[in-house]
Amino acid sequence: MSVTSNVDPTADPTEGHTAKALDHALGELRLQTVALGGLVIDQVSTAIRALLNGDTLLAEGVLAREARVNGLYRRVDRDAFASIALHQPMAGDLRLIKAISRIAIELERVGDEAKKIARFALRVSDGEPVGPVTAVAAYLRHMAALSAEMLRNAVRALDETDAALAEGVVIRDAELDEEFQRALRQVFTLAMEGAPYVRATIDTVLALKGLERIGDHAKNIARQVRFSMHGDASDAN
Repeated sequence: MSVTSNVDPTADPTEGHTAKALDHALGELRLQTVALGGLVIDQVSTAIRALLNGDTLLAEGVLAREARVNGLYRRVDRDAFASIALHQPMAGDLRLIKAISRIAIELERVGDEAKKIARFALRVSDGEPVGPVTAVAAYLRHMAALSAEMLRNAVRALDETDAALAEGVVIRDAELDEEFQRALRQVFTLAMEGAPYVRATIDTVLALKGLERIGDHAKNIARQVRFSMHGDASDAN
């Protein structure tokens, strides 16, 4: 009795191996990007705690971990480029790799904002007047919590391929912007009262602006997640 083989004799035997190698590379890219996201989220939360508590050790810890943030970013960027060069991915996979590369840039910039806030915290612990920080402490705390939540959800949206979660991040950016405007009004009220803290007031405004920018970075990450899933050109830039 003859046995008919289901194997296509014209099939490329390396095709399955290549697909598996690309899947593995994409999985590693996701893991690395999620790790970078977790690190910068912690950097933001720690920097704000350092500022509000005048904690030198916390601020120094943020600055010490900056090299790790940059190292993870460079690894994602390098591996994303290598995935394109080695595997020549097609449409959907190529979109994902490009999105991850851009997401890593956004996360690295979040790390930069955390670093700036940590440096401000060191100046406060070294004697810079704390009045403006105290005046908007509730706003700083709320904005830090909101921006961290937006970042967390944006990174989760990438990890879980969740378009609805990404959309929620984009929507919540308006809430963060409104909180930023309220905080600015509070700072300007303090300044008009003649409080003698020009440098500290400017630094406080910059810290608030940094948190508002972090929300923008989270929104940009969410848009890249949507682009990786649907290829919408409006989310690509």
